[in-house]
Amino acid sequence: MIVLIVALVLASAAFQLRDEDDGFTAKDAEIAARSWVRVGDVQPARRDGDNWEVDVRRPDGSLVQVTMGDELQLRDFDEESGPAGAPAPDELTGTARARAIEAALFHVGPGRVVGVERDPTGEIEVGIRMGGDQIEVRLDDRYRVIEVHPEDRSDE
Repeated sequence: MIVLIVALVLASAAFQLRDEDDGFTAKDAEIAARSWVRVGDVQPARRDGDNWEVDVRRPDGSLVQVTMGDELQLRDFDEESGPAGAPAPDELTGTARARAIEAALFHVGPGRVVGVERDPTGEIEVGIRMGGDQIEVRLDDRYRVIEVHPEDRSDE
């Protein structure tokens, strides 16, 4: 709880210090992401639509993706990998992972799978890198494709 309060205070201070005519920069997003995670190596911030996304690698090897809105308000805190790079709690493993990958690749073609996770609604998200692009394939609980979202390279 104290961590959350400290992060809110830091994010609030960053908001109050910025010029009203200027939006937040990638550097601002990186600073805010580190304040949410508290410790770790911050990767370069990137845009995903109206959101800022920043990956932070903790000293134990775990990775968290912090998603913030335009005003650097926290929108999502996604554990991408656990300690020493182990699968995160929402990462699919075993047969479920294999079925999800097979369904996604059948729909979009060959690529390098970068993550397979179940979101809180029960849908499955398969991240696939195809050439220099990354796409997200969303599946329902029966492994049927719901939608495909290419990541917009101009937002990075």
